[in-house]
Amino acid sequence: MSTWKLAPWWTRCRAACQACECWADRAPLRFSLLAVLVLQAIVILAFRPSYDTNDDVFMTMIVSGQGFCPAPDEHLLFSNVVIGQALKRLYTTWPHFPWYGCYLLAVHYLAQVAVLYCGLAMGRNIPAERDDSAAVEKCPTQTSISIRIGLYLIYFAVVELPLLNALQFTTAAFLAAQGGLFLLLFAAQRRALQPNAPLAMTLGAAVGLLLVAALVRLECLLMALLIAAPFGISLARRASRRALVPSGMAVLLAAMLIGLATAYDRAAYEHDPRWSEFFDYNQLRIKFNDYSWTSYTPQTAGLFSTVGWSKNDHEMIARWFFDDPEVYSEAHLRAIVETFPWKTHRLTWNYCWQAVKKLFRDRAVCAVALVLPFLLVSIDPGRRARSTVIGCATMAVALVVFVTWNNKLPPPRVYFPLLSFPLAAALLFPASGRHAGLPGEQERSGSLRSIRDLLGFRPRPSWPRAVVIMLVVGVGMASYRQCRRSLHVYRERRALQAFFAELQPSPRNLLVCWGAAMPYELASPLESQAWWSRQPMLSLAWTQRTPWHEETKRRFGISNMAQAMCERDDVVLLAHRGDLPFYATFAKEHFQADVEFIESHSGGERFVAGRFQRRPESIESISKRSDAKPR
Repeated sequence: MSTWKLAPWWTRCRAACQACECWADRAPLRFSLLAVLVLQAIVILAFRPSYDTNDDVFMTMIVSGQGFCPAPDEHLLFSNVVIGQALKRLYTTWPHFPWYGCYLLAVHYLAQVAVLYCGLAMGRNIPAERDDSAAVEKCPTQTSISIRIGLYLIYFAVVELPLLNALQFTTAAFLAAQGGLFLLLFAAQRRALQPNAPLAMTLGAAVGLLLVAALVRLECLLMALLIAAPFGISLARRASRRALVPSGMAVLLAAMLIGLATAYDRAAYEHDPRWSEFFDYNQLRIKFNDYSWTSYTPQTAGLFSTVGWSKNDHEMIARWFFDDPEVYSEAHLRAIVETFPWKTHRLTWNYCWQAVKKLFRDRAVCAVALVLPFLLVSIDPGRRARSTVIGCATMAVALVVFVTWNNKLPPPRVYFPLLSFPLAAALLFPASGRHAGLPGEQERSGSLRSIRDLLGFRPRPSWPRAVVIMLVVGVGMASYRQCRRSLHVYRERRALQAFFAELQPSPRNLLVCWGAAMPYELASPLESQAWWSRQPMLSLAWTQRTPWHEETKRRFGISNMAQAMCERDDVVLLAHRGDLPFYATFAKEHFQADVEFIESHSGGERFVAGRFQRRPESIESISKRSDAKPR
């Protein structure tokens, strides 16, 4: 029997850790490619990834031609049509493969490979990578490599795990921009340390990630550039022009490609007559529901009455129902938006307090705040490193405040990537050879001792104990939250599948989903969306008035969806129970129809399916109407 089989398990673990550290030291790129692949596979198998919002499911329907989209289309609205065209061709050729979910996972993978590679290689002279097993066996374990790997694992558990478990194209775009910027910084530093080092592959990957970020969502790239400004300022002050030239040329190339792609995307919409009026209307519509600027109060009631709106009419559009071409016309929306200072009127102390409370109640943000002090202690004790990370944190907070002040209360898919950027930035300044930046400790060697250094065992001062406790609480909070989310997704996904099985899809009926009533986001990114592929659907969300929406209405001979819901038997409504009374009031005010909702299927507490129908007239109402007739 070999010595390996006779060795205790801890000896084998230590040998495996040493082998990984040596491999990461000699071949950081290959190590990053495999390590990120293994970590993502563990998350996909152990957890149950889903989407964060229904936007991604809508975009899947668009490019695949399922659900509310009658045929595959490249117009994704939020993402560039270049991505839409690529996904459309893939779905047309292989319609049953989950291309959209795999595309988001691929963006996550490439971005995390870039982050880990930069974290392992930043500030070191990296020789040409080679796969020499004999050299790896003789490689001495370096404390700095184990610290770098440990810091990335902390970052992965606190930041990447929540984002990977709840996929969303906005967060994927931000991660791609983050990885591209890190590669640019790494290329500049490597040229300063090694004037003859080859940078073509690194800069090509950086340009590719920046371009991908812009194609997925351009606004995320712009926000990432603002947060990374402290990096650029610090690098410009210390690096020579020769070191900055390659990265600068890569930035110019990326800017040129992004400009061409953006122009192409704009031309694709401007030259399509189906989209000529949508964007003008959409810019007005978002003030009522997406941004929630408007409010019906005694002070503003007169303004709404000028266009014939009641309080219930405003409640309807605030709840994402505006498919009535007369009541919610562009002229009515423009008259309301442009005659009152809604943007400044909403900025009250209560609004600010709601924003602060929303951030501090988010456990993912709390986990980031708890882990950040440990990373600040663990990085290079130099003033430049910590000031750069703190500067990134300051820029992130300032950007969240600006978005809150200028637009709306930002959702988690916006503020969480911004606030977690400092954790990724800290990976670029790891401490080398000392006790994770803690005073009074000497350099140690050996895999297990370096792990002890990272976790801060037996620190002499008292304050590092609090930092380590905060780290453990933060990592545990982030991991436990994702475990609970996965269990919730598993239960709700089974309930949704049972609901669709009971609903018995029929091509003769039109399923109208009001707002976010249907939990689209429970869909698995790695499964084909067969739930709604056999049922004609219409979504009363941001997809209203789009060409797909109007095409589905034409197929069913509907010109006014609000009126059809109370007059046609082939229209099945799926909505929140709390929204049903608002439509009943709307039908009474505008169609003089006294309607009631007849429930056919229940989706639990979240939604209900059924039809609206007119109430049968009572004997008293008939007699009153007959008495009112002249004799």
